[in-house]
Amino acid sequence: DIEGNNDNDKDNDNENVFKWHQKVPIPSYLIALVVGSLQSREVGPRTRVWSEASVVDQAAYEFHQTEEFIQHAEAIMDQEYVWGRYDLVCLPPSFPYGGMENPCLTFVTPTLLTAQAKTLQDGTVQFEKGRELVSVIAHEIAHSWTGNLITNHTWEHFWLNEGWTVWLERKIMARVHSPEYFDFDAITGWNALKDSVDEYGKDHHFTCLKPCLDRVDPDDSFSSVPYEKGFNFLYYLSRVIGEGPFETFAQAY
Repeated sequence: DIEGNNDNDKDNDNENVFKWHQKVPIPSYLIALVVGSLQSREVGPRTRVWSEASVVDQAAYEFHQTEEFIQHAEAIMDQEYVWGRYDLVCLPPSFPYGGMENPCLTFVTPTLLTAQAKTLQDGTVQFEKGRELVSVIAHEIAHSWTGNLITNHTWEHFWLNEGWTVWLERKIMARVHSPEYFDFDAITGWNALKDSVDEYGKDHHFTCLKPCLDRVDPDDSFSSVPYEKGFNFLYYLSRVIGEGPFETFAQAY
């Protein structure tokens, strides 16, 4: 099934039939298939990294913290990860997004791979440094709660998916690094928000937290606004009522 135990029925010598079963209800936009010549590496008790042979070892090196991120998210949300597997597939460079939170198999771009490869005398390849963009993985893991378990009704409410997810991503990464990480990353996000508002114009309806998308291509409204304006609204609420009560609210939500 979707959790990694797919049934493979061999109908005849020339045809295989694969069956998947997703136990957790999902909206249609989260359904995706990836097909190709793929290899995998185990990087945790519930995680494999999949990619083409030329990339798979570097991807496994880059994303080795995945289980740590999941455990931090479980602690913050006070709820176990319900999806079973959390696998990642590192796609070819033509994949146009940083990541996509397809349940049980997050899609990521190879532009996240920043490690330097070093070939040793015995011919083996060793990776050094890198792991600079792994907050994207924390973001996609956060979607396992905010977006995949509870989803915006229409794309006019997209901030409910992304604002909450940015909040949870920053909470995860603050646990990994330090509490100061949350604030520094929020400053970076605030600057990105200002850039988006400047690009649209401050009175443009795409700068609204809930824009009107009637007769509009939703892709035209895609920017940092739902991410960072959504986050800042939630952050404001957390400062009003206190971080502890706000986390309790987030868990209930």
